[in-house]
Amino acid sequence: MINPINIVRGAIGLAATAAAKVPAVEKKFRIADRLDGDWPEGPFLWLHGASLGECKMLLRLAEFLQQDIPQCPKILITTQKTEVFEFFKNAAPRISFAMAPADTPASLTKFLSKVKPLGLVLGENELWPGYLTAMKNLSLKPSVAVVSGRFRRAFPFLDYSAIGFAAMQTGADLARLQSAARESTLPQALIGGDWKLLSWAKSKKEVTAPMNPTIDTAFLSMHMAEWTSVIRMVKAAIKHNDSVVLMPRRISESEDFHKALREQDIIVTEWPLVQKGAVTLVSTFGKTAEILATTKNAVVGGSFSSGLGVHDFWEPLQNGVATCVGPYSKGQKETVCALVREGVLTQLQSTAFFSSRNFPEIEPVKSFLEREREKLIRSYDKLLEFLKDLLKEQG
Repeated sequence: MINPINIVRGAIGLAATAAAKVPAVEKKFRIADRLDGDWPEGPFLWLHGASLGECKMLLRLAEFLQQDIPQCPKILITTQKTEVFEFFKNAAPRISFAMAPADTPASLTKFLSKVKPLGLVLGENELWPGYLTAMKNLSLKPSVAVVSGRFRRAFPFLDYSAIGFAAMQTGADLARLQSAARESTLPQALIGGDWKLLSWAKSKKEVTAPMNPTIDTAFLSMHMAEWTSVIRMVKAAIKHNDSVVLMPRRISESEDFHKALREQDIIVTEWPLVQKGAVTLVSTFGKTAEILATTKNAVVGGSFSSGLGVHDFWEPLQNGVATCVGPYSKGQKETVCALVREGVLTQLQSTAFFSSRNFPEIEPVKSFLEREREKLIRSYDKLLEFLKDLLKEQG
């Protein structure tokens, strides 16, 4: 019986080939690289993620695996986002980065013959049908691991039998995955928390508030789609003569934010210049840690528009920064509800309450994160066992 997914994948390949011939489209999405690739010679342990946050997590994970797996094979991290690849391509001398193969039969055949993946670790919810099928055909036993997994739904007719390990963020994610997999037995599946915290968890670093912060409020990973909410909160902060930092989610939107702020007669400076009563705009990737080191409180983007997904609230929390999200928590609803209930996170149902919002105390944050640390270390150790066993079987 012909799998409908394979028909769709073939059609996507034809459409992508045509799109790659359009210069503007090719420049933005690097479709040719995804179809034909400039992939390194394997064999590799293959890690794949989509967003900047996922790939940062996978980079830290790769470094830990190199430390903890004797004679660890070479590691390749892939992403389908051009801006993420450009940011990471020279990030670590012992780890390779590449554009991910398009999920088409022809592209995956080229990728597999060159990279020769020994196993695949997927970040969060990157359950591409062709990836799972390809790994199933390459190995006699399940060779795919899902880490920091989030699961709402997936492609119909998806074959889950290639998955041998799944550390899901919440119990609800785990239950949904197990229900979708049905007859495909998941050999190891557990609640493992959000692995964006893994580096912090393994560092044994305690949560402490920044000393002598110079930034009153940092707006992190904001979209222009959230502009109506953003400008209300920014004006409220400026009215109190606060120092404000605004970090767009997409660097390509920096100029749009700059223009919109100036149209509101707001003083705009460029990072790292911070001043009271002004907005500092961040127009380069990779500045979050630097910003949080000197921030009193943070507001996380993706949560002020119903069509977006809330972005990484763990990074400000682990840095001891009082953290707030908006009324929408798409993709992280269960976790946000738990954090709000525990007094770890503040959630605004309306920007009208921005100036009077609660600021979480540091002690509940510390207690909650310590419990998360135990969960993360336990799930990482289980992943290590899975990968060591898988690699031993292969040679």
